[in-house]
Amino acid sequence: MNEQNTTPAAVADIMSHRVVFAHIDHDVTEAARRMRDSDIGFLAVLDGDEVVGAVTDRDIVSRGVAKGVTGLDAAVQTVMTRHVVHCRADAAIESAIELMTTQRVRRLAVVDADNELVGVLSLCDIVQAGQAVDADRLFRLLRALAAPMPTAKTPGPEDSTGGRARGSPRGEIHVYAEKPVIRRRAQPHV
Repeated sequence: MNEQNTTPAAVADIMSHRVVFAHIDHDVTEAARRMRDSDIGFLAVLDGDEVVGAVTDRDIVSRGVAKGVTGLDAAVQTVMTRHVVHCRADAAIESAIELMTTQRVRRLAVVDADNELVGVLSLCDIVQAGQAVDADRLFRLLRALAAPMPTAKTPGPEDSTGGRARGSPRGEIHVYAEKPVIRRRAQPHV
């Protein structure tokens, strides 16, 4: 029996196809409950059918609990990351790793050709891909994630653009220019 080469080449080959959602008005407790029940650390945050942010277990701790924002009185939007860094499902794994390195994120939203959210690529997915991943690129990503971050990802109130990608010059289209959307025909886990 001939074994075919099953080395993953694209993000779609290694990403998680299951995405759990929270609505922008859900409270932090509900978001944490959904993460616990789904055994995940990332929720896409929806406003209608548009993905307007992401909330991670780390966001809940660093922007919520550490700042005294907890419980039913705090909406997810108070702790979420407003920048949805994403890549295409057909993108090469190496380019996704480079994007994660430059943006210093542990997870990427994954979209299809219609800009619809189809999955999430996490650092764990990349590590589990094993031999298919360039070790030097993975090492650079881990170093970038381990380095102290000089600025917050949440833009200040004076930034009317909602924030720019790191290193993106003012006035140019950047990674956050188009927000992913969810498929209207699919029923999200909201």
